[in-house]
Amino acid sequence: MVELHSEADNIENTAQCIMDAFKTNNIKEGETLRYQELYPYLQERYPHYKDVQKEAEQHLSKEGFVNPAPDGLMLTQVGAANLYNNK
Repeated sequence: MVELHSEADNIENTAQCIMDAFKTNNIKEGETLRYQELYPYLQERYPHYKDVQKEAEQHLSKEGFVNPAPDGLMLTQVGAANLYNNK
């Protein structure tokens, strides 16, 4: 039987994958992770992202980790501190 995830779990997993993509691509505070780099990363690691991507981005934005950019997501000071200083 296939394990089903709640929408909240999918949002959280997608948000975590987005943050992992920043780290994998060595994106620093104030830099933008372009969607053309993000989508293949998400597809490979969490194919369920398509259903909840916008919600995950909104969640990260509300937390202050990212800001929307015209062609991707910009990593904020708060996001960079969380990503690089807490691990």
